[in-house]
Amino acid sequence: MVVTALLAATLFVLIQPFASRVVRQTLAHNGAADRAALAAGDSPWHWHFTDKDDLVAGRAFGTGVLASSSAGLLLETVDDSVNQLGFPLARTVDLRRLDTLHLDIKASARGKYALLARQTLISPLLSADIGTLPAGPLPGTVRLDQLAWKGADGAPVALPPRLAMLRLTVQLPAQSTLTLREAWLAAGTGPVTTRGTPLPAGLPTEALLHWRDARYVNDPLATFGDLPPPASHWTGWPWIPLPIYLVLILVSGRRAHRRGSAGGADALLVLAGPLWLIAGMGLGPVLSIPGSLMFALGVAYAGALTWRRLIPEWHWSGAWRMAGWPLLAIPVAIGLVAVAGHPLAWPSPGRAALYIGWALFQQWLLLAVAGSLLDRAMPRPFAVLLTALAFALLHTPNGLLMQLCFVAELGWAWWYTYHRSLLPVALAHAAAAVMLQADLTGGILRSLEVSARYLM
Repeated sequence: MVVTALLAATLFVLIQPFASRVVRQTLAHNGAADRAALAAGDSPWHWHFTDKDDLVAGRAFGTGVLASSSAGLLLETVDDSVNQLGFPLARTVDLRRLDTLHLDIKASARGKYALLARQTLISPLLSADIGTLPAGPLPGTVRLDQLAWKGADGAPVALPPRLAMLRLTVQLPAQSTLTLREAWLAAGTGPVTTRGTPLPAGLPTEALLHWRDARYVNDPLATFGDLPPPASHWTGWPWIPLPIYLVLILVSGRRAHRRGSAGGADALLVLAGPLWLIAGMGLGPVLSIPGSLMFALGVAYAGALTWRRLIPEWHWSGAWRMAGWPLLAIPVAIGLVAVAGHPLAWPSPGRAALYIGWALFQQWLLLAVAGSLLDRAMPRPFAVLLTALAFALLHTPNGLLMQLCFVAELGWAWWYTYHRSLLPVALAHAAAAVMLQADLTGGILRSLEVSARYLM
């Protein structure tokens, strides 16, 4: 028990440096990619349109309907009213250097086009007419600094030095289509050369991202680290682990079926897929397809083991007389927000319901399947420790959240191994998450996001 406690304390301390290292490596990798794009006459603000989620809010602002197609993203007009298409801006754009909008867009009919912009999200709305254009491809380039910009009152204004919002407005006849393939911002004068800013050492993840955001305020084109430009390589590498993972699952599953029970290797295989996606930073604005399939395979294997009754028996709602122990996470969360929280901002009912469903899923995967199999394969203290570590890693690279999850899952996993009741743990998990979202995010806790979404 003493050895396990020391290991738990060591892992708790090491979580933050690990998370910080993941963030540093990701920032350096992204910085190298951004520098390469700018040097090639491109920029980080490059949008490929294949699905409605590639636009702000996943829809057209208007009556038009979005649909995916092999040619790109289609806007289908219902009437001749104006539709607005928002280009996602992860951060503000420096228009002093990136003054040209490139478009690969085609219309089926003659229409009117304009741009809407804001310097900040709360600044007055600015607009500029592109003009009335015939059917066919839109102009390949639009010089933003040469358009006649107007304020909300219609008076002429200068092009702002930066943009935090950019939308294309489209007015086409009813039953027309607009096909969006891609758009990007670039410098009208040619490639832009930038140098990477060294990343500070020793900062936790929250502080490191605050430091990054402060650099972006000063220079939206700032890049970080000193990695060389990404070398061109075979794009199939991310797919290599997938067939290997599938073969391992098939072999191990067949072996477990012959034995009549699954074991520790099966637990690791169940966890490998979800960890590959999340800890591998594959869950972000652009979802990793190979990583998503790895995630799905891991979950499917867990479901197959459960369906075939190859995991230890468990219950949804037994042992309520002892349920107070996992539910202690709720007063602990209340204490945290009382000490370090900000005014309450409760999540919407839909988001709260999502937390409950996600908590049930995670605890089923971790406790009912992986943790129970680890408990079958090794001494209980080590099984609990590995289960808690897996729960923390499923929140990579959100350092503080990883530590909170690690501590919570130590208690939940220990209780579960004795009572095999899932619902009390899932309810405690969901309630604690709602409390943290309502009163800690935006303060000491940057967000509840994980993987590459945490860097947004």
